[in-house]
Amino acid sequence: MDFASELISQLPWLRKMAGRYCKGEDDIQDLVSDTILRLWQTRDRFDEGHAFRSLAYKVMQNIYINQYNRNKFSVLVEDFPTKEPTTHANADALIRAKQVIQRVRQASTRSVCIRPVIMYALGYSYQEIADSLHIPLGTIQRRIHEGRRILKQELHP
Repeated sequence: MDFASELISQLPWLRKMAGRYCKGEDDIQDLVSDTILRLWQTRDRFDEGHAFRSLAYKVMQNIYINQYNRNKFSVLVEDFPTKEPTTHANADALIRAKQVIQRVRQASTRSVCIRPVIMYALGYSYQEIADSLHIPLGTIQRRIHEGRRILKQELHP
């Protein structure tokens, strides 16, 4: 069987495997499309003696991991509004607030746990955070717990 017909015959299986990684239909289709593209680009290295599914699964897994790693360091913190202080006490508070925002930003680039903490602080429920980030609820709870610990260490060294 040639590569193209093997690829076409495995499309339902690829969609099923993508469903294990992604919840939304659009995300599933994107992952399958990226996997097909990568497999097609490397078809000359495909050895007919090896199992096609194991190759396709590994390619899909690597694509998903790369996308996840690329997206996990996105910074959610907005720029702190700057306004002119009216008193010395306000100036100190503004400087302290800017330092806190800077430390939170630095922590968010080093850990995936900060973004859920910020979303939780903005009033989102655990379930809303899990749905928006496409991550299981238990993982969100763990990340919020860990993120609070990281922020505590970052803000009170």
